[in-house]
Amino acid sequence: MNPTRLVLRGLSFHAHHGYRPEEAVLGGRFVQLGWVPQGDDLAPTVDYAQVYEAVREEVTQQRYRLIETLAERIAERLWQNYPPLEALTVRVHKPQAPLPGLFEDVYVEIVRRRPALP
Repeated sequence: MNPTRLVLRGLSFHAHHGYRPEEAVLGGRFVQLGWVPQGDDLAPTVDYAQVYEAVREEVTQQRYRLIETLAERIAERLWQNYPPLEALTVRVHKPQAPLPGLFEDVYVEIVRRRPALP
C-alpha cells in the first residue's frame, strides 16, 4: 500500500500559551498540524474531524508555558489514539510570538515514526 499524506493545515485557535505573564492574559493565535496515515478506509485510519476536536481541546482547554509542551501533548494524544499511524508530524506555529522585532513565524515540530515491521 502506498503511503498517504493527509494534512489539516492552518487550524487556528485563540489560546493562552506562553511563558510571559501577558500571554496568559492576552492570549494569541496558534496554528498547526499535519500527519501521515495509511490506507483508504476511515475505520482503520484517522477521522480528521476527531483529530480537529482533539487538537482544539489541547489548544483551548489547557494552558502550557511552552509551545514545545503543547506540540508534545498533541503528538502524544494522537499517537496513542491512532495506532494505525505509521508516522506523525505535529507543528505548532506561534506567528504572533512576543519578540522585539519583525519575523514571519515561530514554530516547533514534533515528528514520530513507528519502527518498521520485519
